[in-house]
Amino acid sequence: MKIAQKVFDRIKFALNSKIRYNSSYAHARAYDKGADMFRPSDCQGKLFDAGGLMTPHKKAACEKSWAGPFYGKALPILFRAEPEFAELYDERMGRPNAPVALLAGLHILKEMFNLTDMEALGELEFDTRWWYAFGLEPDEARLCQKTLHNFRCAVMLHEKGQVIFRKTTDELISALGISVTRQRLDSTHILSNFAVLNRLGLFCETMRLFLHALKKLDSGLYESAGAGILKRYSEEARYHDARKEEGRRRLSVAARDLYRLVKRFEGNEAVEKLNEYSLMKRLLSEQCRIVSKPRPAAKDDDDSGDPPVPVKLKSPKKVRSDSMQTPHDTDVTYSGHKGKGYEVQLAESCVENNPVELITEARVTPSSGSDSAALLPVIESLEKSGHKPEEIIADTGYSGAKNASEAAGHGVNLCAPAPARGKPLPGVSYPVPADKCPKDRKEAGDWLKRREAQPVFKKDYAPRAGIEGTNSELKRRHGFRKLA
Repeated sequence: MKIAQKVFDRIKFALNSKIRYNSSYAHARAYDKGADMFRPSDCQGKLFDAGGLMTPHKKAACEKSWAGPFYGKALPILFRAEPEFAELYDERMGRPNAPVALLAGLHILKEMFNLTDMEALGELEFDTRWWYAFGLEPDEARLCQKTLHNFRCAVMLHEKGQVIFRKTTDELISALGISVTRQRLDSTHILSNFAVLNRLGLFCETMRLFLHALKKLDSGLYESAGAGILKRYSEEARYHDARKEEGRRRLSVAARDLYRLVKRFEGNEAVEKLNEYSLMKRLLSEQCRIVSKPRPAAKDDDDSGDPPVPVKLKSPKKVRSDSMQTPHDTDVTYSGHKGKGYEVQLAESCVENNPVELITEARVTPSSGSDSAALLPVIESLEKSGHKPEEIIADTGYSGAKNASEAAGHGVNLCAPAPARGKPLPGVSYPVPADKCPKDRKEAGDWLKRREAQPVFKKDYAPRAGIEGTNSELKRRHGFRKLA
């Protein structure tokens, strides 16, 4: 046994030496003139990967867990998708990339188990199932958090997330024999990783960020902002933390201070280049109104000693729903009944004989927007991906003559209750509509009304409720409610 073990160790050492030599050679070549920094993964199995080093019992346990299907089904898809990511890497600058399949797979598992970056990297380094899932040797199962972060930023910048989604969806539809001829559509409200601010908090945080950036730019300019403003909005201030009865009075002070800061540094080229200054100008235009005469502060206001300024807060009803809600994520908008955040439009197959149902489209839209405007882009995206349905089921928010006629123009029937104005009249007998919705707008509206009046409509429309369960599952189990 000892002799056999020594032979085994020598073989392993020789193979590992060869691997290190080849790796160094590839790394050296990367710096040759004209060499690409992108390197696709070598899909050939390793002699000493995690599976090869495990006992039969532990290997069988991994195969029965989620790691087995991931290694056998998901990892090959990620390998095949790697060339799509070549443009993320410079042709000459930098060093060869970490395996794209590993980076993309880590993000999938991170969201699947609702983990932070560091938690996911910890699982990769210490959990045998993660080694097995990626076919790694234990010593290879390590990655820098900065590498993961930079890859995510590049994927977002180049909109490559859809590549992984499309590749995975296409292969699953093919492998499972899923029919997509009938699909359901709904939206759900989500948040990005930001603190929900009230109106006073929005003013205070926007000015705090500006003062922080100004201090880094020029400490002299920072001091010139004024002692009162620095006291109320600097890093140490807690001016936004006010009792309800104090909040309205402090909000008027914050509006005047915002105007003072914008005017104080207007024309200063260095300051105007700061993104934080642009955010203050946007906040001023969205939340305040410039008046003809300066308005003095009340005697007990914190800025009573400062010169009056010609600014007045807008009524909350006058502030647009697409106005800035947080300086940390300027794309966030407001929906009257759902609050601040985003909407995600989800389309899902719903054919009776399918073994499972799959999400076929996921599209982020502003919270301030209407679901009605999202129907056609979803259909066009499904058509482009080759998964266009013959019928799409949606609620009244997606309905209407315009949407029904535009969907018909793409060969898709809209199954939805008619809007309030087009509801079928009770007690009136309506003729059975044609199988296909007409493309003419007026005729399409009439077709919607006649279809809803038929006794079979309730049965045809019933599958729509299933997507509510999908939304709930995504939020309860996968952290979809608030995304980092």
